[in-house]
Amino acid sequence: MEKYDVLIIGSGPAGLFAAMELERRGLKRIGIIDRETYPAGGLLNDGKLNFHRRIGIDTAELGLDDTRADALIGEVKEILTAVPGCRQVTFPGTDMILAWERIAWERNVDFIAPEQWHWGTDNGRRVVDHLRNRLKSTAFLLGREVHSIQIGPDSIILECGREKDSCPLECSVLLAAPGRKGAYWFRSEARRIDIDTAFGPIDVGIRVELNRKFFDTLTDTVYDPKFLIRTNRHRDRVRTFCTNPGGRVRFEHYGEFKIMNGDALAGQKTSNTNFALLNTIRLTEPFSDTTMFGQMIAKQFHLLGDGAPIVQRVGDFREGKRSRKETFLSERHHFHVCEPSCTAVPGDITLGMPARIVDNLWESLKTLDKIVPGILHPSTLLYAPEIKFFDTNYPTDEQLETNIGHIFVAGDGAGKSRGIVGAAVTGILAARGMLAKHF
Repeated sequence: MEKYDVLIIGSGPAGLFAAMELERRGLKRIGIIDRETYPAGGLLNDGKLNFHRRIGIDTAELGLDDTRADALIGEVKEILTAVPGCRQVTFPGTDMILAWERIAWERNVDFIAPEQWHWGTDNGRRVVDHLRNRLKSTAFLLGREVHSIQIGPDSIILECGREKDSCPLECSVLLAAPGRKGAYWFRSEARRIDIDTAFGPIDVGIRVELNRKFFDTLTDTVYDPKFLIRTNRHRDRVRTFCTNPGGRVRFEHYGEFKIMNGDALAGQKTSNTNFALLNTIRLTEPFSDTTMFGQMIAKQFHLLGDGAPIVQRVGDFREGKRSRKETFLSERHHFHVCEPSCTAVPGDITLGMPARIVDNLWESLKTLDKIVPGILHPSTLLYAPEIKFFDTNYPTDEQLETNIGHIFVAGDGAGKSRGIVGAAVTGILAARGMLAKHF
């Protein structure tokens, strides 16, 4: 049986940065396990970096004051901005950014324009290789799926392997950083071995795509603008997320359904810009399972679109009618102004989305159109559903250790972060916690 001091499930930013920190502090026997040969998350998808403590982490939950949070983000920045193809795309504090802040403030909208860098989806594999090459003694156990976690008297044993071939791996300390796609597998295992879990919020919304000429006035200054909106009717939180100037809309496959996402290439641009508009949902008694709630919405769209997501023109949405294939590119309706970068099924997004969420999204779009006129041009496309499954929370101490000693969690799939920078920060925190408590 192969033995390690630390095994890390997940080779995304949380896992990689944890391993870097462990190596830097002198630990030698480290293994990173991933069922994929390359991580399927943000490192390969677009590579957008936001260096701001209000984006990607909850400082209160992590027990970080502003000084410590900024220091951790600075450590991550030093490494990530040195990767191939990474360039700064937003320079905070300019007069133009201050002007956008004032315009948003007049509409009671919070506007965040952090320092941002970007490497593009087409550079993703080079970035992953660059980060892996920083690790000198860590073993990469790729293409191996963890089947189960077993708690022994003096160690933790992982049953894992390729396809049906299974072999055990043993470690003193385990870090679970499974990413979003492995989140539900780990939640099932966590509950089986009595790790405490709780339901967190979920983000449900749409991917908006419009002719980039309407948005360039903003994205020429702030590559990925962050608008935070509190709706008037329901007092719910809506935010923009993952803006891609000159980008493309695409599907993500989640087994029984597909959901929307977007990215941008560094070397090839489209004539459109896309961004997510997301409504944060928290459920309480008698039904608090945000995972099931999000999956129910996604499966409903899967049925409506006969296996594909739904897309609707703003012009049709305004008139309360579904979009149809025969009029989808109609010049008479000015729909040709924005040609879709993704093939979805024309339809009616209100059939698959709860009314309260539709109300919040539409109110937010109207507010944003007053800040950036042109968002609600008739040709603008609304794709649904876009859902961010960050909904399982693991109560931990400030070192990110769970109630089961020697098992730590980090990253998006464990509900501890949102995005590359935040995941990397939690990886460092977990690594330092392991070293402080167990080595």
